[in-house]
Amino acid sequence: MQLGAATNLCGSAAAIAFGLALLAACSSAPYEPGKLSTEQVAKCRALEAAYRTNSADYPALRDDLAQDGTAAAWLVRMFVSDLFAVREERPLTEDTEFLRAAARITNPVEVRALAEIKALGAVAVPTLVGDLLQHEQPQPRELGIELLGLVGAPAVPRLLDIVQNGETKHRRAAARALGRIGVDGQILATLRELVNDSDYTVRADALRSLRGGGLPAQQLLIERLRGDGDPFVRRVAAETLGHFKATSTVVAVVDYLERCKLERDYPGEQAAQKSLQRLSGTRSPRTPQAWRVWGVEAGELEPGNPSTQGR
Repeated sequence: MQLGAATNLCGSAAAIAFGLALLAACSSAPYEPGKLSTEQVAKCRALEAAYRTNSADYPALRDDLAQDGTAAAWLVRMFVSDLFAVREERPLTEDTEFLRAAARITNPVEVRALAEIKALGAVAVPTLVGDLLQHEQPQPRELGIELLGLVGAPAVPRLLDIVQNGETKHRRAAARALGRIGVDGQILATLRELVNDSDYTVRADALRSLRGGGLPAQQLLIERLRGDGDPFVRRVAAETLGHFKATSTVVAVVDYLERCKLERDYPGEQAAQKSLQRLSGTRSPRTPQAWRVWGVEAGELEPGNPSTQGR
């Protein structure tokens, strides 16, 4: 992005190279923090110049600009634009890794933009939510989920509000962002409500978000695997249980595999096999009886996780 391009936020999508083009022109953007004044534009241009040249003045300029809500939104958009530019050949999907491994991020522009967004913390949340998480298109929402997960605890209050009051697709995205932040007591309670939601897609994404939790999350997944009325939701529960190495998990998933065979639910069988293969570190499907034998032989699959439930 050329120097100053990011300050032309209210012109058109073309004014923001690569990334914000995906957010469309300002007139139709999902979030509008306000028009920059002439003085604010001058400050933004000075900050961008300092950032691009690694000037020693940059941290002070950033901290000053971050105090201004409208200008701070521009600042966050600059970093988001950089991320889109770097990742334009790497589209995001709902099935990307639960947490992006820092060691895999080698592009210096990407590394720096992520670090800056994380450092801004709560200041970045309104823009990440308004521009990305609540966007109508899935790709910006996926980036919003990732970045709000990176911000962590400061994003939780806004995400909880979306869970309670947002549109279905935004509630789903908020649930997944909460899962990335970490399944503590408050977030677990929220996800527990969502796994009983009337919309099956909300239930499914809430279950996906439990894979970062401990014993209570595993127990909730087993409960929904056995009791949810929607076959897609049960498949998601089965696949998510593949992240919980415990004998009780094996018992529940093998029971589910047998159910799928009786009900001729082939996608469910695939989900169960995938989960069990993940738990066993193998790549070949087995019969339910063979999986039960393996579960007995494996014994304690992982110290500290539940291992006696369901024996």
